[in-house]
Amino acid sequence: MTGSDASIGVYDLLLVVMPLSLALGGISSLVFSVSAAVGLAGGSIPAGGAVGYALFVDPPGRGITDR
Repeated sequence: MTGSDASIGVYDLLLVVMPLSLALGGISSLVFSVSAAVGLAGGSIPAGGAVGYALFVDPPGRGITDR
């Protein structure tokens, strides 16, 4: 596979969004002096939305040819 064949798919972006939102929530709890539970809860909302999108809106069972 060459560099021109590679592309970023929806699931690749979702795998970036989920931990990034949790990390930003954790960092925000340190920066803005809120409790860690509040920061991580705020970060888990977009992470949960990404999981919900991946499971129910665009499930992985359909395959690439159906898009």
